[in-house]
Amino acid sequence: MGVMYAVHLADAGDDVAFVATGDRAQRMARDGIRVNGVHRSFPVIDPHRGPTMDAAAPTREATPVDLLIVAVKADQLTEAVEIVAPLVADHTTILSVLNGLDSEEALAARYGREQVILSMAAGMETARVDGEVRFRRVGRFSVGVDPRLPQDAQVHQQRRVDALTAVFDRAGLAWQSPADIRHAMWWKFMVNVGVNLASAVTRAPYGAFKTEGPARSLSRALMDEVIAVGRPEGITLGDADLDQWDAVLAGQPDDGWTSTLQDVEAGRPTEVEMFAGRAVALGELHGIPTPVNQAVLWILRDYAERRLEQ
Repeated sequence: MGVMYAVHLADAGDDVAFVATGDRAQRMARDGIRVNGVHRSFPVIDPHRGPTMDAAAPTREATPVDLLIVAVKADQLTEAVEIVAPLVADHTTILSVLNGLDSEEALAARYGREQVILSMAAGMETARVDGEVRFRRVGRFSVGVDPRLPQDAQVHQQRRVDALTAVFDRAGLAWQSPADIRHAMWWKFMVNVGVNLASAVTRAPYGAFKTEGPARSLSRALMDEVIAVGRPEGITLGDADLDQWDAVLAGQPDDGWTSTLQDVEAGRPTEVEMFAGRAVALGELHGIPTPVNQAVLWILRDYAERRLEQ
């Protein structure tokens, strides 16, 4: 996703760079990235840059930026929050495109809640295949002001949101500003728990969830538990939200894979802890049973343990 957004921003004329460290930074700076069959080259910022960095590679100094997009896997977030510190100043707006409910909280704890825009991205279809990034659908952002901020801070954050959406417009990235951004984020969480985890344990593509059958039934059972644990958190999800997901699902390619299924097939760590693990934890907190999420959590934890043993 980070590569997909970088391509759009760069093509719109924005000055774009990637943040990486060590050998990965040097490799990205030297070799570039292949995107939808086209070789692309971007400057790379390595906040830990040392004397071994290839002097001929297009690298940049780690100085504060206007917009920082955090697009890493969940297990990389803690490290990434600290790596980007030299790029963040008071004027820096931070946008996380991670799944789940917790990345904005981690970034806000480190850099302040006003700088971190609450957001949700849905409807995209991306994959990493043989070292190449491929995307067929860019999807749409939902962004908004954090209602938990004091009123004056909400005014300042709204200015950041306005500047951010102007960038989206210039880059041709679709967006909306829902009345309740936290509801939108929980909707995405419900969808991730339902379709990502169901696809991971059944190895089913999007098409399997469009018609009645075991894959769709498992997905809905997982979502129903998220709806239940959301209520005591002040989030009311229901039939309209399930219908909204079906509308998005209808536009997904039948042979497309969720990111979690891609991770399982590639032998990478999954986001099961931030999906089922979070739902189960909320269930325990509020005394609400979450047996389907618990079962999927056990299955994918077992997968992770077996992968580490190989």
